[in-house]
Amino acid sequence: MSLYRFELRKLLCNKKTISLLAGLFVLYSLIGFVTSMFLIGSRESYRFYEELAADYEGSFDAGKAAWAKKEYEEISARYGTDSRMIARSIKDQPETMLALKYNEFVGRVDEYWNGTPPESAEEPYGIALLESILSELEMQGRQNTFAYTKFSGSLKVLTALGEPEFANILLWENLFVNWGEHLMQFLLFIPLAFIIAPVFAVERETGMDHLILSSRSGRRKIVTAKLLSILTTSAVVVVLYVTATFIFGFLPHASLHGWDAAIQSIPTYAHSMFGFRVWQLAVIAAAWLIFTGAVYSVIVGFVSSRMKSQRSSAGVSLAILFINVGLAAMGDGVTQRIQPLIDFGLANVTLIKEVFGSFKVFDVFGISISYPVMAILILGVTAVLIIFGIYHGQKNFDVG
Repeated sequence: MSLYRFELRKLLCNKKTISLLAGLFVLYSLIGFVTSMFLIGSRESYRFYEELAADYEGSFDAGKAAWAKKEYEEISARYGTDSRMIARSIKDQPETMLALKYNEFVGRVDEYWNGTPPESAEEPYGIALLESILSELEMQGRQNTFAYTKFSGSLKVLTALGEPEFANILLWENLFVNWGEHLMQFLLFIPLAFIIAPVFAVERETGMDHLILSSRSGRRKIVTAKLLSILTTSAVVVVLYVTATFIFGFLPHASLHGWDAAIQSIPTYAHSMFGFRVWQLAVIAAAWLIFTGAVYSVIVGFVSSRMKSQRSSAGVSLAILFINVGLAAMGDGVTQRIQPLIDFGLANVTLIKEVFGSFKVFDVFGISISYPVMAILILGVTAVLIIFGIYHGQKNFDVG
């Protein structure tokens, strides 16, 4: 335990890192605060929006849908059809904002019953579309295929979830943007790379590794202490990000309204087939960020154990992250050829909207495994192999 505390002080509990964490807390707080204020103007505007939305929450209403469509046509004629641009332009107009949100909800209800457009690159979604696909597979006599099992399962889950309902989840929607977009990867993983990069590299750079690894404490104990300090540091940085964006995302409007709504009320998760409530997804999202952050931190630790300088360690770690993000950003023609690499690369697997935003399953020796379970298995095995590589590398390191 004394070795662990010693390594933790070197990595986390020093003036340089504490100053960086303080700066990050301020940055993360500003991100949460500004994005919340950018979503809808003042607290008074949000209170008025809450009062208006209360009368619209619940099942689809044709009369309200007609009103929302009429309002949306007027809005789009004035501001264009980009929903984010419209939202930015009308953030101080609660009634207009409600019309925009309800019109989006009407579209989600239509997709639930009729399915996504034929040109959509997403996984097939919608009652009618799935029934059509299953009927076609049955006519081809392919009831025993993985595709039939997959789409049949999707139809059962979608039917059990029921038609989407409208809810005021405006601020929760904003929180999940902060936790599930690519910007989060840069705000969270870049600092992790710089903080953890010195864990092994600093001693190799100064020549202290020969002395430390040949000490009576033993290499295994020293490496274990370093790994524990890596995981602790990673958890601290992620919790800092989650806490700051959560508190300051809600602080401007002081409301948790919509915490118990179905996650399908959130546009990003409209096609999700997980029966979570919003608060449950928030807990899962925080845990997911901690888990994936730990895996990335272990990767940084492995890189650090192979590098002879902190700068090289941080550079290679960042390159790994940027390459993953770059691959995921390529066109469909490229990504389809390397889809498994994209699905389980850092760019997608760390984003909760990718993992929990749809119903993606994989055929593993005839067994259907969902994306989250598959991701946990692959990331877990990857982390174990990397940790083994760190131990093995340090065991064979020449201290002579």
